[in-house]
Amino acid sequence: MKQENIVENMTESITIDWTWNKEQGSVSTTPGKRLGELMPPPRADRPPIVAALVGNILKDLTYLIFCNAEITWLDGASPLGSRILQNSLAFLLAVAAEREFPDYKLHIFHSLRNGRYCTLFPNNGAPKLNAAAIARLEAAMQDLARQNLPITKSIVTKTDAVSFFRHTGDEPKAETLEQLPDKQVTLYTLCGVTRHMFSKILPETGALYGFSLHPFENGFVLAANYPGADGKPAWPTFAYPKTLNATLDNYNKWIDMQNVNFCCDLNRCVRQNDFNSLVIMAEQRQTRSLQQIADNIADAFPKVRLVLIAGPSSSGKTSFCNRLAIELRSLGLKPITLSMDNYFRNNDDLPPAEDGQPDFEAVTAVDTELFNQQLLQMIAGEPVEMPVFDFVKGERSNRTISVQLGTEHILLVEGIHGINEQLTHDVPAENKLKIYISCMTALNMDSLTPISTSDNREIRRLVRDVKFRGISAEKTLLTWQKVRLGEEKNIFPFQDSADFYFNTSLIYEFSLLAPLITPHLQQIDENSPAYPEARRLLRLVNCFIPADPKPVPAYSLLQEFLGDSVFEV
Repeated sequence: MKQENIVENMTESITIDWTWNKEQGSVSTTPGKRLGELMPPPRADRPPIVAALVGNILKDLTYLIFCNAEITWLDGASPLGSRILQNSLAFLLAVAAEREFPDYKLHIFHSLRNGRYCTLFPNNGAPKLNAAAIARLEAAMQDLARQNLPITKSIVTKTDAVSFFRHTGDEPKAETLEQLPDKQVTLYTLCGVTRHMFSKILPETGALYGFSLHPFENGFVLAANYPGADGKPAWPTFAYPKTLNATLDNYNKWIDMQNVNFCCDLNRCVRQNDFNSLVIMAEQRQTRSLQQIADNIADAFPKVRLVLIAGPSSSGKTSFCNRLAIELRSLGLKPITLSMDNYFRNNDDLPPAEDGQPDFEAVTAVDTELFNQQLLQMIAGEPVEMPVFDFVKGERSNRTISVQLGTEHILLVEGIHGINEQLTHDVPAENKLKIYISCMTALNMDSLTPISTSDNREIRRLVRDVKFRGISAEKTLLTWQKVRLGEEKNIFPFQDSADFYFNTSLIYEFSLLAPLITPHLQQIDENSPAYPEARRLLRLVNCFIPADPKPVPAYSLLQEFLGDSVFEV
């Protein structure tokens, strides 16, 4: 619509009906106001509002409203809002680093619970940053936030944006923007520093007050500290997951050796017909890691008779368990896979979740007393009658399975509660080992924008649900947040207690998963509650060039999602 027609059709007053964190309200105003001028006042028990859904389309706080509208405000605790808040903090960090340490290059790597692991690489022989320098960087960020400076948004042609980033030496950004179908690109400028963040960000620095920098390993962690609905931090207090970070750091070093740090590097492998070699190298590296875990288990046998495997959704737990069993068999052991699902309590006996429905994901949904009793009996070599759960009836059936461990048998138990000590509280520590597996993504969009592990797993789950479970992409997206909340409650708090960590991420997988899920995301209707998330994921998968899955071996963990696995998954 032309600007003059907008002006001609404007009414004296418009009505904005809004929702925010289950609250509702309404406001009358004159047309042409920014969203940021219409939002409810800030609350001490919530993170700041960072954006809004207007007609189910994500808009930043500078968006102008000219007619009646229904608005859903998004604060920093919402799934979409948290990414905007984190990317806004990343931009603030980039500006502060540019001003305070111009002889260093900022690189934001992977997520670590409520923070992001970052480094400042010195140029021209500059010294490594110490704790005092990191404190100075944090103080510079806080100063920018206190001044509540405007963050200027500019919309330029993609050609101009690509030229700008090539001129400034940011080739990964330039190449990735070229791959996108967009004709225009949004740039953000603060204190003379201009960046593109692959998402919307806040229009002023004043809301970026809830953060801290923590020296960690060879860099630091940028952690968010905003309050949640209960007045407590929306994200857990920052912890120091050294072993988990070491797993990721080791993976980062490997992909750096392969020169595949960014999305554009992976695309280059596809274009230059080097994708097959990358697949083979990635699979070989993962196989070696799995063999090392199997060797450690074999060395601990026969004292260790129980191996517990846990990880979040779509980490590849089933395939990992099958692969581990094969490795153990090659070492002379006889693994028995035990299904934790058979120890579920009857549905009528389950405690309710916050929504009043039975909580199937809580550890209390498992009959831990019977589970521990039978584990001890099996470890002692006694025969047991393992229960069988009838999922149709939602109760334990009358059928049982006879199990008895011989001198060469070892138990493998896979499930979300595997590393929670409450699950196996009666089994002595010397008789068990715990393995935490996850798809710990190390690929980045550019030096400021890591691809989150949760995004990688969400895309895996979308592909698997559509291909093998008859579940639409829309339904998966609508239930994903509940899955994530369950992981935050039942898995992540215990990940530091694992004896071994295994990364199921494969550096090449986005080239194969992206084309499989793209048409299903495109089919989601604009009026669907899943539409905003579908648009966000489409923007991510559009960055990757499709590749041929032919070189992926049938035993690969990724085949659990691609569909040609030699294992029953």
